Amino acid sequence: MSYLVLHNITISYGEIPVLRNFNLNVEKGAIYCLTGPSGCGKSTLLKTICGILQPQEGEILLEKQPINPEKQTIGYIPQYYGLLDWLTVKDNLFLGKKIRKIPCSSEDEQIINQLKINDLLHRYPKELSGGQQQRVALARAWMLQPQLLLMDEPFSSLDSFTAERSLELFLQLWETQNITTLFVTHNLREAARVGNYIVMLSDQPAEVREIISQKDFNRLLC
Repeated sequence: MSYLVLHNITISYGEIPVLRNFNLNVEKGAIYCLTGPSGCGKSTLLKTICGILQPQEGEILLEKQPINPEKQTIGYIPQYYGLLDWLTVKDNLFLGKKIRKIPCSSEDEQIINQLKINDLLHRYPKELSGGQQQRVALARAWMLQPQLLLMDEPFSSLDSFTAERSLELFLQLWETQNITTLFVTHNLREAARVGNYIVMLSDQPAEVREIISQKDFNRLLC
């Protein structure tokens, strides 16, 4: 049974179709890496799922219910982290919970410690490195205990060493809860390492060309 269903999604920017009759079924508790040509619509797809954009046609179901960010908890990490410059790290971390009136829990502190940002709580985003900002964004999304996590090239702006360490921390964190995740990347080796499934998209307007399991995808890369 599919956990997330995208059925015949169509979205255009003016007269330019970005997604047309797009279909994808996602299993619960898996990471799906989305990869494809630049500009094919990967970021648009994530923005549509999380409610920033509205499709002209089609439907999106999460646990058999029409997707609605006001009723369902969806974690979204954009390419440049989405931290608010005028809030401290601590206030950024708890902003989502405050908006949704979700009480704090002991797991919040565990996530903060696991991502090694406990010494950054009183700083502001501009005082952080890219890797630190990325960890704050990841912690903020994870503390919501989302039903669905959307990640848009989260490590692409980091140097190779920091990106590798950040990826390790993400995978360690993911193993604790196995949150259903859509992960956009242009890096095929990153996709092979992260994704349980790799979704190959066509050029714009995007459609699913092929879905490959991690095991089979690794064989192709060898």
